Amino acid sequence: MNNTNLLNIAFEDLFKLTLGLIVDDLKVQKHLYHLSLGGLHTTLQLDLYRGIFILAGFKESDITEKLEDWYFEQTQRVNGIEITADEKALHDLSAEILEGLLKMRNEFYVKRVGS
Repeated sequence: MNNTNLLNIAFEDLFKLTLGLIVDDLKVQKHLYHLSLGGLHTTLQLDLYRGIFILAGFKESDITEKLEDWYFEQTQRVNGIEITADEKALHDLSAEILEGLLKMRNEFYVKRVGS
């Protein structure tokens, strides 16, 4: 196998990138929520969550509806946070979501290997 085209990224950078994408997704979710409160309904879908799942270690083919539902349920928690006044709470929620994704990924692949 030719390894010259492999992406080389430090774990810390990968972790920061993934957390940053979750933060961005939470901000988008919060803005869409406020638009809906104002009566505006949008079909805007950035699908950041798919990239987040891949960065968290899921294969595209292993992204299930159950995983997506769990993620969206978690992102709705941002609606209770005043993101302009409490940046720490936003980052804490992002870290909790990433931790949950990593736990689910580990459980998924342990089951797969054990089968």
